[in-house]
Amino acid sequence: MNTRFLFPLSLLVAPALVQAAEPFQIAAGERILIMGDSLLEREGSAAALESRLVNHALDVPFTVRNLSFSADLPTGVSRASFDPETAGMERVREQLALVKPTVAVLGFGMAASLEELTHASKDPNLNADPTRYGSVFSAAKFKADLAALMDAITASNEGKPVRFVLLAPLKHEDLRAKRPALPDPAAHNALLVGYTQAIRELAAERGARFVDPAAVLQTGSAEPLTDNGIHPSVSGLERWADGVSAELGWGKKGRELSSAQSQALRQALQRKNELFFHRWRPANFTYILGFRKREQGRNAAEIEQFDGFLVRAEEAITALKAGKPVPEEKVLPADAVDPTPIARPEFQLGDGLEISLWAENPLLSKPVAMNWDARGRLWVASTPIYPQIQPGAYPTDRVFILEDTKHSGHADKVTLFAQDLLIPTGLEPELGQGAEQSAYVGASTELLQLTDTDGDGKADQRRVVLSGFGTEDTHHTIHSLHWGVDGRLYFSQSIYIHSHMETPWGVVRLNSGGVLAYDPRSEKVEVFSKGLVNTWGHHTNAEGQTFLTDGAGSNGLSWAYPGATF
Repeated sequence: MNTRFLFPLSLLVAPALVQAAEPFQIAAGERILIMGDSLLEREGSAAALESRLVNHALDVPFTVRNLSFSADLPTGVSRASFDPETAGMERVREQLALVKPTVAVLGFGMAASLEELTHASKDPNLNADPTRYGSVFSAAKFKADLAALMDAITASNEGKPVRFVLLAPLKHEDLRAKRPALPDPAAHNALLVGYTQAIRELAAERGARFVDPAAVLQTGSAEPLTDNGIHPSVSGLERWADGVSAELGWGKKGRELSSAQSQALRQALQRKNELFFHRWRPANFTYILGFRKREQGRNAAEIEQFDGFLVRAEEAITALKAGKPVPEEKVLPADAVDPTPIARPEFQLGDGLEISLWAENPLLSKPVAMNWDARGRLWVASTPIYPQIQPGAYPTDRVFILEDTKHSGHADKVTLFAQDLLIPTGLEPELGQGAEQSAYVGASTELLQLTDTDGDGKADQRRVVLSGFGTEDTHHTIHSLHWGVDGRLYFSQSIYIHSHMETPWGVVRLNSGGVLAYDPRSEKVEVFSKGLVNTWGHHTNAEGQTFLTDGAGSNGLSWAYPGATF
Protein backbone atom coordinates (compact mmCIF):
# COMPACT_ATOMS: atom_id res chain seq x y z
CA MET A 1 0.00 0.00 0.00
CA ASN A 2 1.26 3.48 -0.90
CA THR A 3 2.80 5.32 2.06
CA ARG A 4 1.13 8.46 0.71
CA PHE A 5 -2.01 6.82 2.10
CA LEU A 6 -0.62 5.34 5.31
CA PHE A 7 -2.73 6.53 8.23
CA PRO A 8 -4.11 4.92 11.40
CA LEU A 9 -7.13 2.80 10.66
CA SER A 10 -8.51 2.37 14.16
CA LEU A 11 -10.32 5.69 14.73
CA LEU A 12 -13.34 5.13 12.54
CA VAL A 13 -16.43 6.33 14.41
CA ALA A 14 -16.87 9.97 15.31
CA PRO A 15 -17.93 10.61 18.90
CA ALA A 16 -20.70 13.13 19.37
CA LEU A 17 -18.50 16.10 20.19
CA VAL A 18 -21.27 18.57 19.44
CA GLN A 19 -25.00 18.37 18.89
CA ALA A 20 -25.57 19.03 15.20
CA ALA A 21 -28.83 20.77 14.29
CA GLU A 22 -29.76 18.16 11.71
CA PRO A 23 -27.83 15.31 10.05
CA PHE A 24 -26.66 16.00 6.51
CA GLN A 25 -28.19 12.99 4.82
CA ILE A 26 -26.80 11.21 1.78
CA ALA A 27 -29.29 9.69 -0.63
CA ALA A 28 -28.81 6.58 -2.74
CA GLY A 29 -26.87 7.23 -5.92
CA GLU A 30 -25.25 10.47 -4.74
CA ARG A 31 -21.94 11.44 -6.32
CA ILE A 32 -20.01 13.30 -3.63
CA LEU A 33 -17.17 15.67 -4.46
CA ILE A 34 -14.54 16.60 -1.87
CA MET A 35 -12.50 19.58 -3.02
CA GLY A 36 -10.24 22.08 -1.31
CA ASP A 37 -6.64 23.00 -0.56
CA SER A 38 -3.95 21.06 1.31
CA LEU A 39 -6.09 19.84 4.22
CA LEU A 40 -8.63 18.14 1.97
CA GLU A 41 -5.87 16.84 -0.32
CA ARG A 42 -4.44 15.04 2.71
CA GLU A 43 -7.95 13.91 3.67
CA GLY A 44 -7.98 12.11 0.34
CA SER A 45 -4.88 10.18 1.34
CA ALA A 46 -6.26 9.31 4.77
CA ALA A 47 -9.98 8.91 3.98
CA ALA A 48 -10.60 10.03 7.56
CA LEU A 49 -13.79 12.04 7.05
CA GLU A 50 -14.88 9.79 4.21
CA SER A 51 -14.63 6.66 6.36
CA ARG A 52 -16.88 8.23 8.97
CA LEU A 53 -19.45 9.09 6.30
CA VAL A 54 -19.35 5.57 4.87
CA ASN A 55 -19.68 3.94 8.29
CA HIS A 56 -22.63 6.23 8.99
CA ALA A 57 -24.42 5.22 5.77
CA LEU A 58 -23.46 1.58 5.27
CA ASP A 59 -26.72 0.69 3.54
CA VAL A 60 -26.68 3.63 1.12
CA PRO A 61 -24.90 3.30 -2.26
CA PHE A 62 -22.93 6.42 -3.23
CA THR A 63 -19.51 7.40 -4.53
CA VAL A 64 -16.91 9.88 -3.28
CA ARG A 65 -14.24 11.55 -5.40
CA ASN A 66 -11.54 13.90 -4.12
CA LEU A 67 -10.21 16.65 -6.43
CA SER A 68 -8.27 18.65 -3.83
CA PHE A 69 -4.95 20.32 -4.63
CA SER A 70 -2.35 21.81 -2.29
CA ALA A 71 -2.35 25.60 -1.91
CA ASP A 72 -5.25 25.89 -4.32
CA LEU A 73 -7.73 28.76 -4.49
CA PRO A 74 -11.33 28.51 -5.72
CA THR A 75 -10.03 29.77 -9.10
CA GLY A 76 -7.89 26.62 -9.50
CA VAL A 77 -4.56 28.47 -9.73
CA SER A 78 -2.53 25.46 -8.55
CA ARG A 79 -3.80 23.49 -11.57
CA ALA A 80 -2.85 25.95 -14.34
CA SER A 81 0.60 24.41 -14.86
CA PHE A 82 2.24 25.79 -18.05
CA ASP A 83 -0.78 27.87 -18.95
CA PRO A 84 -1.73 31.34 -17.66
CA GLU A 85 -3.23 31.48 -14.18
CA THR A 86 -6.69 31.98 -15.67
CA ALA A 87 -6.51 28.47 -17.17
CA GLY A 88 -6.87 27.04 -13.68
CA MET A 89 -10.65 27.15 -13.93
CA GLU A 90 -10.49 25.36 -17.29
CA ARG A 91 -8.64 22.52 -15.58
CA VAL A 92 -11.24 22.55 -12.78
CA ARG A 93 -14.07 22.12 -15.28
CA GLU A 94 -12.25 19.26 -17.00
CA GLN A 95 -11.75 17.51 -13.67
CA LEU A 96 -15.34 18.14 -12.51
CA ALA A 97 -16.52 16.35 -15.65
CA LEU A 98 -15.04 13.16 -14.19
CA VAL A 99 -17.30 13.47 -11.13
CA LYS A 100 -20.54 15.30 -12.04
CA PRO A 101 -21.26 15.77 -8.33
CA THR A 102 -24.67 15.91 -6.70
CA VAL A 103 -23.08 16.84 -3.35
CA ALA A 104 -19.94 18.95 -2.90
CA VAL A 105 -17.91 19.30 0.28
CA LEU A 106 -15.66 22.32 -0.22
CA GLY A 107 -12.78 23.26 2.08
CA PHE A 108 -11.05 26.40 0.84
CA GLY A 109 -9.75 29.44 2.69
CA MET A 110 -6.47 28.39 4.29
CA ALA A 111 -4.42 28.85 1.11
CA ALA A 112 -6.34 31.99 0.16
CA SER A 113 -5.63 33.63 3.53
CA LEU A 114 -1.99 32.54 3.35
CA GLU A 115 -1.76 34.06 -0.14
CA GLU A 116 -2.91 37.38 1.28
CA LEU A 117 -0.39 36.95 4.11
CA THR A 118 2.38 36.33 1.56
CA HIS A 119 1.70 39.57 -0.27
CA ALA A 120 1.29 41.56 2.94
CA SER A 121 4.65 40.30 4.26
CA LYS A 122 6.66 41.80 1.36
CA ASP A 123 9.08 38.91 1.87
CA PRO A 124 10.75 38.33 -1.53
CA ASN A 125 11.85 34.83 -0.57
CA LEU A 126 8.22 33.70 -0.48
CA ASN A 127 8.24 34.46 -4.22
CA ALA A 128 4.99 36.39 -4.59
CA ASP A 129 4.26 36.84 -8.29
CA PRO A 130 1.79 39.69 -8.92
CA THR A 131 2.36 39.48 -12.67
CA ARG A 132 0.97 35.94 -12.79
CA TYR A 133 -1.37 35.85 -9.80
CA GLY A 134 -2.34 39.50 -9.31
CA SER A 135 -1.98 41.54 -6.15
CA VAL A 136 -5.58 41.74 -4.89
CA PHE A 137 -6.25 39.16 -2.21
CA SER A 138 -9.08 39.64 0.23
CA ALA A 139 -11.95 37.82 1.90
CA ALA A 140 -14.37 39.64 -0.42
CA LYS A 141 -12.58 38.44 -3.58
CA PHE A 142 -12.35 34.95 -2.11
CA LYS A 143 -16.10 34.91 -1.49
CA ALA A 144 -16.83 35.89 -5.10
CA ASP A 145 -14.38 33.26 -6.41
CA LEU A 146 -15.89 30.54 -4.20
CA ALA A 147 -19.36 31.45 -5.44
CA ALA A 148 -18.11 31.14 -9.04
CA LEU A 149 -16.68 27.70 -8.24
CA MET A 150 -20.04 26.62 -6.82
CA ASP A 151 -21.65 27.73 -10.09
CA ALA A 152 -19.11 25.69 -12.09
CA ILE A 153 -19.79 22.63 -9.91
CA THR A 154 -23.53 22.98 -10.47
CA ALA A 155 -22.96 23.34 -14.22
CA SER A 156 -20.92 20.12 -14.21
CA ASN A 157 -24.03 18.30 -12.98
CA GLU A 158 -25.81 19.48 -16.14
CA GLY A 159 -27.37 22.34 -14.23
CA LYS A 160 -29.19 20.06 -11.80
CA PRO A 161 -29.17 21.09 -8.11
CA VAL A 162 -26.05 20.33 -6.10
CA ARG A 163 -26.09 20.34 -2.32
CA PHE A 164 -23.08 22.02 -0.74
CA VAL A 165 -21.19 21.69 2.53
CA LEU A 166 -18.81 24.59 3.07
CA LEU A 167 -15.99 24.00 5.56
CA ALA A 168 -14.22 26.95 7.12
CA PRO A 169 -10.42 26.73 7.48
CA LEU A 170 -8.80 25.80 10.77
CA LYS A 171 -7.37 28.47 13.01
CA HIS A 172 -3.60 28.88 12.90
CA GLU A 173 -2.40 27.06 16.00
CA ASP A 174 0.22 28.74 18.20
CA LEU A 175 2.97 26.16 18.83
CA ARG A 176 5.72 28.57 19.88
CA ALA A 177 5.82 27.30 23.46
CA LYS A 178 7.48 24.12 22.14
CA ARG A 179 8.76 25.43 18.81
CA PRO A 180 9.79 29.06 19.30
CA ALA A 181 10.98 29.54 15.70
CA LEU A 182 7.46 29.20 14.33
CA PRO A 183 5.66 32.44 13.45
CA ASP A 184 3.28 34.35 15.70
CA PRO A 185 -0.11 33.33 14.22
CA ALA A 186 -1.93 36.49 15.33
CA ALA A 187 -1.80 38.28 11.95
CA HIS A 188 -2.89 35.20 10.07
CA ASN A 189 -5.71 34.44 12.48
CA ALA A 190 -6.97 37.99 12.07
CA LEU A 191 -7.22 37.34 8.33
CA LEU A 192 -8.87 33.95 8.89
CA VAL A 193 -11.72 35.61 10.78
CA GLY A 194 -12.68 37.47 7.60
CA TYR A 195 -12.40 34.37 5.39
CA THR A 196 -14.49 32.30 7.80
CA GLN A 197 -17.15 35.00 7.85
CA ALA A 198 -17.16 35.12 4.04
CA ILE A 199 -17.78 31.36 3.89
CA ARG A 200 -20.50 31.65 6.52
CA GLU A 201 -22.24 34.40 4.55
CA LEU A 202 -22.00 32.50 1.26
CA ALA A 203 -23.43 29.36 2.86
CA ALA A 204 -26.39 31.36 4.13
CA GLU A 205 -26.94 33.01 0.73
CA ARG A 206 -26.77 29.71 -1.16
CA GLY A 207 -28.60 27.52 1.36
CA ALA A 208 -25.47 25.45 1.96
CA ARG A 209 -24.43 23.67 5.14
CA PHE A 210 -21.68 25.57 6.99
CA VAL A 211 -19.20 23.90 9.33
CA ASP A 212 -16.51 25.75 11.26
CA PRO A 213 -13.97 23.12 12.44
CA ALA A 214 -12.17 25.74 14.54
CA ALA A 215 -15.32 26.10 16.66
CA VAL A 216 -16.14 22.38 16.67
CA LEU A 217 -12.64 21.45 17.84
CA GLN A 218 -12.53 23.77 20.85
CA THR A 219 -12.43 20.79 23.17
CA GLY A 220 -9.60 21.83 25.45
CA SER A 221 -7.24 19.07 24.32
CA ALA A 222 -3.67 19.58 25.47
CA GLU A 223 -2.35 17.70 22.43
CA PRO A 224 -1.59 19.99 19.47
CA LEU A 225 -3.86 19.49 16.50
CA THR A 226 -1.23 20.33 13.90
CA ASP A 227 2.40 19.61 13.02
CA ASN A 228 3.25 23.13 11.93
CA GLY A 229 0.35 25.31 13.07
CA ILE A 230 -1.79 24.94 9.94
CA HIS A 231 -1.79 21.27 8.87
CA PRO A 232 -3.18 18.53 11.16
CA SER A 233 -0.85 15.79 12.30
CA VAL A 234 -1.86 12.19 11.68
CA SER A 235 -3.78 12.09 14.98
CA GLY A 236 -4.98 15.66 14.46
CA LEU A 237 -6.59 14.71 11.18
CA GLU A 238 -8.59 12.07 13.01
CA ARG A 239 -9.75 14.67 15.54
CA TRP A 240 -10.67 17.03 12.71
CA ALA A 241 -12.68 14.28 11.02
CA ASP A 242 -14.39 13.47 14.33
CA GLY A 243 -15.45 17.08 14.79
CA VAL A 244 -16.67 17.67 11.24
CA SER A 245 -18.53 14.37 10.98
CA ALA A 246 -20.22 14.93 14.33
CA GLU A 247 -21.31 18.41 13.24
CA LEU A 248 -22.80 16.87 10.07
CA GLY A 249 -24.57 14.18 12.06
CA TRP A 250 -22.39 11.39 10.74
CA GLY A 251 -21.41 10.19 14.21
CA LYS A 252 -24.60 8.20 14.69
CA LYS A 253 -25.28 4.98 12.85
CA GLY A 254 -27.35 1.83 13.02
CA ARG A 255 -25.65 -1.30 11.78
CA GLU A 256 -21.99 -1.58 12.75
CA LEU A 257 -19.03 -3.40 11.29
CA SER A 258 -16.41 -5.20 13.30
CA SER A 259 -13.10 -3.50 13.88
CA ALA A 260 -11.42 -5.70 11.26
CA GLN A 261 -14.17 -4.99 8.73
CA SER A 262 -13.94 -1.24 9.36
CA GLN A 263 -10.18 -1.37 8.98
CA ALA A 264 -10.48 -3.22 5.66
CA LEU A 265 -13.12 -0.75 4.50
CA ARG A 266 -10.90 2.22 5.23
CA GLN A 267 -8.01 0.65 3.37
CA ALA A 268 -10.34 0.12 0.41
CA LEU A 269 -11.37 3.79 0.50
CA GLN A 270 -7.72 4.85 0.55
CA ARG A 271 -6.96 2.55 -2.38
CA LYS A 272 -9.89 3.98 -4.36
CA ASN A 273 -8.68 7.53 -3.70
CA GLU A 274 -5.18 6.57 -4.77
CA LEU A 275 -6.46 5.19 -8.08
CA PHE A 276 -8.53 8.31 -8.73
CA PHE A 277 -5.53 10.51 -7.94
CA HIS A 278 -3.59 8.80 -10.73
CA ARG A 279 -6.61 9.16 -13.00
CA TRP A 280 -6.99 12.95 -12.81
CA ARG A 281 -3.46 14.00 -11.86
CA PRO A 282 -1.12 11.53 -13.58
CA ALA A 283 2.64 11.62 -13.27
CA ASN A 284 4.56 12.64 -16.40
CA PHE A 285 1.55 14.61 -17.63
CA THR A 286 3.59 16.70 -20.08
CA TYR A 287 4.72 13.63 -22.01
CA ILE A 288 1.41 11.75 -21.86
CA LEU A 289 -1.16 14.47 -22.49
CA GLY A 290 0.75 17.75 -22.73
CA PHE A 291 2.80 19.55 -25.34
CA ARG A 292 5.40 16.74 -25.53
CA LYS A 293 2.87 13.97 -26.09
CA ARG A 294 4.47 13.31 -29.48
CA GLU A 295 7.10 11.41 -27.45
CA GLN A 296 4.98 9.30 -25.09
CA GLY A 297 1.41 10.09 -26.15
CA ARG A 298 0.74 6.41 -26.76
CA ASN A 299 0.72 6.03 -22.96
CA ALA A 300 -2.36 8.27 -22.72
CA ALA A 301 -4.45 5.14 -23.29
CA GLU A 302 -3.37 3.96 -19.85
CA ILE A 303 -5.04 6.89 -18.07
CA GLU A 304 -8.57 5.75 -18.94
CA GLN A 305 -7.63 2.22 -17.84
CA PHE A 306 -7.76 3.50 -14.27
CA ASP A 307 -11.56 3.74 -14.70
CA GLY A 308 -11.85 -0.04 -14.78
CA PHE A 309 -9.80 -0.37 -11.62
CA LEU A 310 -11.98 2.29 -9.98
CA VAL A 311 -15.06 0.22 -10.80
CA ARG A 312 -13.52 -2.79 -9.11
CA ALA A 313 -12.47 -0.66 -6.15
CA GLU A 314 -16.07 0.53 -5.74
CA GLU A 315 -17.27 -3.07 -5.94
CA ALA A 316 -14.89 -3.98 -3.12
CA ILE A 317 -16.16 -1.04 -1.03
CA THR A 318 -19.77 -2.12 -1.62
CA ALA A 319 -18.98 -5.67 -0.50
CA LEU A 320 -17.15 -4.49 2.60
CA LYS A 321 -20.02 -2.16 3.54
CA ALA A 322 -22.31 -5.21 3.42
CA GLY A 323 -19.90 -7.19 5.59
CA LYS A 324 -19.10 -9.56 2.75
CA PRO A 325 -15.67 -10.90 1.79
CA VAL A 326 -13.86 -9.33 -1.12
CA PRO A 327 -12.11 -11.42 -3.77
CA GLU A 328 -8.37 -11.04 -3.58
CA GLU A 329 -7.19 -8.28 -5.88
CA LYS A 330 -4.85 -9.25 -8.66
CA VAL A 331 -1.94 -6.93 -8.10
CA LEU A 332 0.95 -6.38 -10.44
CA PRO A 333 4.00 -7.69 -8.57
CA ALA A 334 6.78 -5.38 -7.53
CA ASP A 335 9.94 -5.59 -9.58
CA ALA A 336 12.23 -8.11 -7.96
CA VAL A 337 15.81 -7.21 -7.20
CA ASP A 338 17.91 -8.84 -9.89
CA PRO A 339 20.20 -11.35 -8.13
CA THR A 340 22.70 -11.35 -10.99
CA PRO A 341 25.30 -8.58 -10.98
CA ILE A 342 25.81 -6.86 -14.30
CA ALA A 343 29.05 -7.08 -16.21
CA ARG A 344 31.76 -4.80 -14.87
CA PRO A 345 32.21 -1.74 -17.06
CA GLU A 346 35.60 -0.56 -18.24
CA PHE A 347 36.78 2.96 -17.49
CA GLN A 348 39.51 5.07 -19.00
CA LEU A 349 41.12 6.76 -15.99
CA GLY A 350 43.68 9.50 -15.81
CA ASP A 351 47.02 9.10 -14.06
CA GLY A 352 46.74 8.76 -10.30
CA LEU A 353 43.03 7.88 -10.34
CA GLU A 354 41.49 4.64 -9.15
CA ILE A 355 37.91 3.36 -9.27
CA SER A 356 36.40 0.39 -7.45
CA LEU A 357 32.94 -1.12 -7.11
CA TRP A 358 31.33 -0.29 -3.77
CA ALA A 359 27.84 -1.82 -4.15
CA GLU A 360 25.80 -3.67 -6.75
CA ASN A 361 22.65 -5.77 -7.02
CA PRO A 362 21.28 -7.72 -5.25
CA LEU A 363 22.12 -5.21 -2.48
CA LEU A 364 20.14 -2.57 -4.37
CA SER A 365 18.11 -2.10 -7.54
CA LYS A 366 17.29 0.76 -9.93
CA PRO A 367 18.84 3.57 -7.86
CA VAL A 368 17.93 7.16 -8.75
CA ALA A 369 19.29 9.11 -5.77
CA MET A 370 21.73 8.55 -2.94
CA ASN A 371 23.27 10.31 0.06
CA TRP A 372 25.72 9.43 2.82
CA ASP A 373 24.97 9.76 6.53
CA ALA A 374 27.33 10.59 9.39
CA ARG A 375 27.94 6.88 10.06
CA GLY A 376 29.34 6.27 6.58
CA ARG A 377 26.23 4.47 5.36
CA LEU A 378 24.83 5.05 1.88
CA TRP A 379 21.09 5.74 1.61
CA VAL A 380 19.67 4.88 -1.80
CA ALA A 381 16.26 5.66 -3.30
CA SER A 382 15.08 3.00 -5.75
CA THR A 383 12.18 3.46 -8.17
CA PRO A 384 11.22 0.64 -10.53
CA ILE A 385 7.92 2.54 -11.05
CA TYR A 386 9.60 5.48 -12.83
CA PRO A 387 8.47 7.33 -14.92
CA GLN A 388 4.82 6.64 -13.99
CA ILE A 389 2.78 3.97 -12.29
CA GLN A 390 1.01 1.30 -14.34
CA PRO A 391 -2.78 1.16 -14.03
CA GLY A 392 -3.70 -1.20 -11.22
CA ALA A 393 -0.23 -1.34 -9.71
CA TYR A 394 0.59 -0.42 -6.14
CA PRO A 395 3.47 1.93 -5.32
CA THR A 396 6.41 -0.34 -4.56
CA ASP A 397 9.47 1.92 -4.56
CA ARG A 398 12.01 1.67 -1.74
CA VAL A 399 14.76 3.29 0.29
CA PHE A 400 17.78 1.12 1.14
CA ILE A 401 20.64 1.67 3.59
CA LEU A 402 23.95 0.15 2.51
CA GLU A 403 26.87 -0.43 4.90
CA ASP A 404 30.47 -1.58 4.77
CA THR A 405 30.50 -3.33 8.15
CA LYS A 406 33.91 -4.98 7.58
CA HIS A 407 35.63 -1.77 6.45
CA SER A 408 36.73 -3.60 3.31
CA GLY A 409 35.82 -0.85 0.90
CA HIS A 410 32.72 -2.74 -0.29
CA ALA A 411 29.13 -2.71 0.99
CA ASP A 412 28.20 -6.01 2.60
CA LYS A 413 24.92 -5.21 4.39
CA VAL A 414 21.62 -3.81 3.17
CA THR A 415 18.63 -2.68 5.22
CA LEU A 416 15.24 -1.93 3.68
CA PHE A 417 14.41 1.34 5.44
CA ALA A 418 11.13 2.14 3.67
CA GLN A 419 8.98 0.64 0.94
CA ASP A 420 5.67 1.19 -0.87
CA LEU A 421 6.80 4.65 -1.96
CA LEU A 422 5.77 6.50 -5.11
CA ILE A 423 8.69 7.57 -7.33
CA PRO A 424 11.26 8.81 -4.77
CA THR A 425 13.67 11.10 -6.62
CA GLY A 426 15.76 12.51 -3.77
CA LEU A 427 16.60 11.77 -0.15
CA GLU A 428 18.67 13.11 2.71
CA PRO A 429 19.24 11.19 5.97
CA GLU A 430 19.05 12.79 9.38
CA LEU A 431 20.29 11.00 12.49
CA GLY A 432 18.29 11.72 15.62
CA GLN A 433 18.85 11.13 19.31
CA GLY A 434 19.72 7.62 20.44
CA ALA A 435 18.43 4.94 18.12
CA GLU A 436 16.14 7.27 16.17
CA GLN A 437 16.96 7.97 12.56
CA SER A 438 15.00 9.50 9.73
CA ALA A 439 15.24 10.54 6.12
CA TYR A 440 13.65 13.32 4.13
CA VAL A 441 12.41 11.87 0.85
CA GLY A 442 11.03 13.68 -2.17
CA ALA A 443 8.33 11.37 -3.52
CA SER A 444 6.05 12.54 -6.32
CA THR A 445 3.98 15.48 -5.02
CA GLU A 446 5.28 15.32 -1.44
CA LEU A 447 8.34 15.88 0.71
CA LEU A 448 8.17 13.17 3.39
CA GLN A 449 9.97 12.66 6.66
CA LEU A 450 10.26 8.93 7.31
CA THR A 451 11.41 8.05 10.83
CA ASP A 452 12.61 4.89 12.55
CA THR A 453 11.81 5.48 16.22
CA ASP A 454 12.95 2.15 17.69
CA GLY A 455 16.28 1.62 15.94
CA ASP A 456 15.36 -1.51 13.97
CA GLY A 457 16.38 0.13 10.71
CA LYS A 458 12.84 0.40 9.34
CA ALA A 459 10.74 3.56 9.18
CA ASP A 460 7.65 3.33 11.37
CA GLN A 461 6.46 6.94 11.25
CA ARG A 462 5.65 9.12 8.29
CA ARG A 463 5.02 12.84 8.10
CA VAL A 464 4.08 14.88 5.04
CA VAL A 465 6.36 17.89 5.47
CA LEU A 466 5.33 19.70 2.29
CA SER A 467 2.94 18.89 -0.53
CA GLY A 468 1.99 20.41 -3.85
CA PHE A 469 4.96 19.56 -6.07
CA GLY A 470 4.07 19.22 -9.74
CA THR A 471 3.64 16.04 -11.76
CA GLU A 472 4.30 17.48 -15.22
CA ASP A 473 7.62 15.68 -15.75
CA THR A 474 8.71 12.93 -13.42
CA HIS A 475 12.44 13.39 -13.84
CA HIS A 476 12.11 17.10 -13.02
CA THR A 477 10.46 16.57 -9.62
CA ILE A 478 12.25 17.56 -6.42
CA HIS A 479 15.76 16.20 -6.11
CA SER A 480 19.31 16.99 -4.92
CA LEU A 481 18.32 17.07 -1.24
CA HIS A 482 21.13 18.14 1.10
CA TRP A 483 21.69 19.98 4.36
CA GLY A 484 23.20 23.43 4.11
CA VAL A 485 25.65 24.88 6.63
CA ASP A 486 22.75 27.04 7.87
CA GLY A 487 20.79 23.99 9.02
CA ARG A 488 18.27 24.23 6.19
CA LEU A 489 17.30 21.41 3.82
CA TYR A 490 17.93 22.45 0.22
CA PHE A 491 16.32 20.75 -2.74
CA SER A 492 15.78 21.52 -6.41
CA GLN A 493 13.11 21.18 -9.05
CA SER A 494 13.63 21.45 -12.78
CA ILE A 495 12.02 23.45 -15.51
CA TYR A 496 8.73 21.64 -16.16
CA ILE A 497 7.60 21.51 -12.54
CA HIS A 498 5.06 23.91 -11.02
CA SER A 499 4.88 23.68 -7.22
CA HIS A 500 2.41 25.19 -4.78
CA MET A 501 3.04 24.91 -1.03
CA GLU A 502 1.21 26.10 2.07
CA THR A 503 3.54 27.06 4.92
CA PRO A 504 2.84 28.81 8.25
CA TRP A 505 4.52 31.90 6.78
CA GLY A 506 2.50 32.07 3.58
CA VAL A 507 1.98 30.37 0.25
CA VAL A 508 5.11 29.60 -1.79
CA ARG A 509 4.70 29.02 -5.51
CA LEU A 510 7.60 28.11 -7.80
CA ASN A 511 6.97 27.70 -11.51
CA SER A 512 9.89 26.25 -13.49
CA GLY A 513 13.40 25.42 -12.30
CA GLY A 514 14.83 26.58 -9.02
CA VAL A 515 16.18 25.74 -5.59
CA LEU A 516 14.07 25.71 -2.42
CA ALA A 517 15.29 25.91 1.17
CA TYR A 518 13.23 24.41 4.01
CA ASP A 519 13.99 25.23 7.65
CA PRO A 520 12.68 22.41 9.89
CA ARG A 521 12.93 24.66 12.96
CA SER A 522 10.67 27.41 11.65
CA GLU A 523 8.79 25.48 8.91
CA LYS A 524 9.66 28.33 6.55
CA VAL A 525 10.26 27.64 2.85
CA GLU A 526 12.19 30.13 0.76
CA VAL A 527 12.86 30.25 -2.96
CA PHE A 528 16.64 30.32 -2.83
CA SER A 529 17.18 30.53 -6.59
CA LYS A 530 14.88 30.58 -9.61
CA GLY A 531 14.88 31.11 -13.37
CA LEU A 532 16.92 27.96 -13.94
CA VAL A 533 16.40 25.04 -16.29
CA ASN A 534 17.58 21.68 -14.92
CA THR A 535 19.42 22.13 -11.62
CA TRP A 536 20.76 18.58 -11.55
CA GLY A 537 23.52 19.51 -9.11
CA HIS A 538 23.49 21.86 -6.15
CA HIS A 539 25.68 21.99 -3.07
CA THR A 540 27.31 24.36 -0.62
CA ASN A 541 30.83 24.30 0.72
CA ALA A 542 31.96 24.84 4.32
CA GLU A 543 31.95 28.61 3.79
CA GLY A 544 28.34 28.56 2.62
CA GLN A 545 29.14 29.23 -1.03
CA THR A 546 26.60 27.75 -3.44
CA PHE A 547 27.46 25.71 -6.52
CA LEU A 548 24.73 24.98 -9.07
CA THR A 549 24.80 22.95 -12.25
CA ASP A 550 22.23 23.74 -14.91
CA GLY A 551 22.24 20.62 -17.05
CA ALA A 552 19.79 21.30 -19.86
CA GLY A 553 20.53 24.59 -21.51
CA SER A 554 21.64 28.18 -21.25
CA ASN A 555 18.19 29.59 -20.44
CA GLY A 556 19.16 32.81 -22.18
CA LEU A 557 22.55 33.05 -20.49
CA SER A 558 25.79 33.58 -22.37
CA TRP A 559 27.46 30.22 -21.87
CA ALA A 560 26.96 27.44 -24.35
CA TYR A 561 24.53 24.55 -24.41
CA PRO A 562 24.28 21.86 -22.98
CA GLY A 563 24.72 23.37 -19.57
CA ALA A 564 26.45 25.65 -17.16
CA THR A 565 28.04 25.59 -13.76
CA PHE A 566 28.00 28.63 -11.52
